[in-house]
Amino acid sequence: MDATQFSIAFFATLLTGEAVIFALTFSAASSWPSLRAIDSHIAFREWVLVGWFAALFTACGLLVGDAPGATYGALLFLLANVFGIFSFIRLFGLASVGGRNELLRHTLAGALSRQGAQAVRSTGAQENDAVINSYLGAVSQAATSNDPTALRHLAHQLVEAEVPAASAEPAITLHLVVLHRLARATLISGADPAQVAACSRILVDSSIVHIRRLADPAPALGSLSRYLAWLANTALLMSVRGVASNRAARELVALSTDARLKILRCVDPDPKSAAARDELGTILTTPVQVLLWCSDFTEFHGAHQASAFYGVHEILTGAKFMGNYWDGASVLTQLRDNLYGAAALTSTEARDTREVFGSPHDFDHFWALVSVTAFATLRDVRLPHPPELIRPEFTPDPQLLGAYLRTFATHRYFDSADQARSALLTLVGRADTPGSPAAEIRTARRGHDYRMPAPITEPHHRPAAMVLAIACRLAPLAPDDTDTDLRRFLATLPVPALRAAARLAVRVLPGAAEQPDPADAIVLGLAVLQLVGTHTREGS
Repeated sequence: MDATQFSIAFFATLLTGEAVIFALTFSAASSWPSLRAIDSHIAFREWVLVGWFAALFTACGLLVGDAPGATYGALLFLLANVFGIFSFIRLFGLASVGGRNELLRHTLAGALSRQGAQAVRSTGAQENDAVINSYLGAVSQAATSNDPTALRHLAHQLVEAEVPAASAEPAITLHLVVLHRLARATLISGADPAQVAACSRILVDSSIVHIRRLADPAPALGSLSRYLAWLANTALLMSVRGVASNRAARELVALSTDARLKILRCVDPDPKSAAARDELGTILTTPVQVLLWCSDFTEFHGAHQASAFYGVHEILTGAKFMGNYWDGASVLTQLRDNLYGAAALTSTEARDTREVFGSPHDFDHFWALVSVTAFATLRDVRLPHPPELIRPEFTPDPQLLGAYLRTFATHRYFDSADQARSALLTLVGRADTPGSPAAEIRTARRGHDYRMPAPITEPHHRPAAMVLAIACRLAPLAPDDTDTDLRRFLATLPVPALRAAARLAVRVLPGAAEQPDPADAIVLGLAVLQLVGTHTREGS
C-alpha cells in the first residue's frame, strides 16, 4: 500500500511538472508548434493512458478486495512513472529554443514530405497541410508583431528542414510564400528591414539548393528570378508613394540585386567569380530550360538582364560571347550567326539548340516574343528614383536602360518598314506550333504553381509592347543613323495601335512624355538606344 501511494504521488508530481513547463514555455496565442506535434514528441497521451489503466486496476482491486488486481495497478503505476520520466525529459528538452526548433524542423519536414507524396499521386492543385498552415500563421504573427528573434528561428526551421528530393517542389513553394510574407511585412507592417533581409537571403540560398535537386529546375528558378525583379520594382513604387519607408525599400532592393546576381552565377557555366561552392556548375542543362529561365529573368526590369545573355550564349552554343554590350556588341546577333550563319558551330550544344529552335525564322520569332514581355514590364521612368535606392544595375540611368533594350534592338532580322510590318503581323497572328520553343516552355511551366503575386502574361496579350518590340529593331543605334524606316513603319499602323504604343513608350522610355505626337514620342523614346557605345564612338 505504501509503494502504491508513493507511485501515485510520483505520477502526480510528474504530471504537475509537465503542466508547469508547458504553461511557462508555450504561448496559447500561437498555433506553432501545435499541441498535436508536442503530444507526438513527448508521448503524452500514451503516458496518461497507462496511468489511467493503473488507477483503474488499483481502484477496482481495493474496492472489491482483490489483491492481485491492486498489485497489477501498482505495477502499472511503476510503468507509468518510467514512461513519465521519459515524457518529462522530452518536454524539458522542448523548453529550450534549440530543442523546440529541432522538433519544429522535423514536424515541418514531415509535412513537406507528405505534401510531396500527395503531389506525386495527384496532378491537381494541392491544399496546404495543416502543419504548414500553422507554420505560415506563426510567420505572419511574428512579422506583424515585429519579433526579429521569432522570424529568425522560423526562417532557420524552414531552411534546415531535411526533405527528400521528391518534396523539393513543395519546399520551394513554401520558401517563396514565406519570402513574400516577410517582404510584405516590412513594406506594409513595419517589420525590421534588416532582419527581414537577413532571413530572406537564407531563404533564397536554400531555395537554390532545393532547385538544384529538381529534374527540371527552370520553372522554379525562373519564378524566383521574376519575383525578385518584381519585388525591387514594388519596393521602389511603394517608397515613392510613401507607403513604405526608404529603409525598407533599400533593403529589399539590395536583396533583389544581390540574389539575382547569385542566380546569374549559378546559371553561368563559367562565372567570373563565385561566392560559394553552390555557385559552381550551371543549374540548367538543356536549351529549353535556358530559354524558359531567360524569358523569366528579363521580365520586370530586373538587375543584370544584359549580363544574363553571356551565360545563355555559352550554354546554347558551347562557346563564350566575347563582346561587350556596353560597347554595343550584339549577343543575339552573334548567337544567330553561331547557329545559322555561314560559319555555324558544330558543337553538341549548338546542334541541340538548332533542333529546339528549328529554322532561323523560329529563332527570330522567339526572341521577338521575349522582347515583348521585357518592354511591357519595364519600370515607369516618370517615377522619381530616390538616391538611397540606387544600386549597381538598379539605377535611373538611361544608359543602363539603353543597354538592356539594345540587347533586343540589335537583333535585326528585318531591315525595312514593310518587313517590320510583316514581322508585327506574325507576332500578333501566329500561334505557337507544337514543338516550338514557346510551346515547349508553356508545357514545362504546366503544373508548377509557386503562388507568385505576379502572374505570367502571354506576349500575345500585350499588343502595345509588340509594336515597340518591332520598332526598336528599326530605331537608329547611332546619332547619325536615319529614322526614316522607323517613321514609315509607325505611319502604317492603325491610330489606336499607335496611340497605345505611345502610351507605353511614355511610361517606359525617357523623353517620350515630352512629345505630344505619338510617333514622335516613340522615336524620341527609342533614342535611348544611342546612349550605349557613346564612349567608344567618341574615342574612335
